[in-house]
Amino acid sequence: MDVSSTAGAVTAALHGATPRPERAAALRERWFACSSALGWTAAAEWPDPAMDVVCAVATARHDSRAAHDRAVERALAGWAGARASAGVGLAETLTDLAALSTAVSGAPDAEGAAVVDTRSTGRGPDGVRLLRAVSLAWTDVACGDMAETAAVDPLSGLASVRYLRTRLAEVYRAARAHGRSAGDDRALVVLALDVRDWRRVAPLSIAGDAAGVVFDAGESLAALGRGTVVVLAPREGLPERAAVLRRLLTRRLAAAEGLVGSPTVRIVRLPATHEGACALLERLRDAEPEPEPDHT
Repeated sequence: MDVSSTAGAVTAALHGATPRPERAAALRERWFACSSALGWTAAAEWPDPAMDVVCAVATARHDSRAAHDRAVERALAGWAGARASAGVGLAETLTDLAALSTAVSGAPDAEGAAVVDTRSTGRGPDGVRLLRAVSLAWTDVACGDMAETAAVDPLSGLASVRYLRTRLAEVYRAARAHGRSAGDDRALVVLALDVRDWRRVAPLSIAGDAAGVVFDAGESLAALGRGTVVVLAPREGLPERAAVLRRLLTRRLAAAEGLVGSPTVRIVRLPATHEGACALLERLRDAEPEPEPDHT
């Protein structure tokens, strides 16, 4: 990310708050010093545009404490995801979060008050909430990367997106060999859950188990993101089976925590080409709702 892109990210993250660039720069320097003291050895790998966003948001003047805390949580989640993408481990990420807490608690402003309330950077109930938010954001990115390269989704135990793309390639080759369209014989059943907080893994596993009960004759089941299960199944009798799955899901997920609304089950026709099918999977994954901050 270049300088202009970083500035744009900072501006977007502030959401109308008043920036205080000098304080942000001072916090960034102190954060780096504290990280180095806690064992960060590769100085060249420490800087990241996401931490500029964290520093800008943490030191900005917000309309209220609640608005400040929400903005800090979003910024830290983005930073944790950036750390995971860069290959930084969770332990290192949490140590760096502890360094930020130390930097924050020791960085006074001109009036002698802390630049940022330490409640929002790792202490007390709010600190536990931020630790959880950072851990989940890191895990979502890290496990997403794993799902792209593994045959099994690491959280749900279902087949991964990579496996489903491979299976679809086989289906399209077979259809072409017989002079048919892949969509003539098969379709996708898309099971979508709106699960917004840290408890979202359990409903996904329940949904996967329910889909396995209804589609138990060799169909391909895969996890797509953190709230979507996709089944590659024969078209024959599919509306009836989808209706059975819908009823089963409603019953099994009735007591699931963290679920917003009712699960949806729909049948989607396969595109004309394998490339189109892969693009469809991407669109289905991108359509998932963003997880909301958990304030329990």
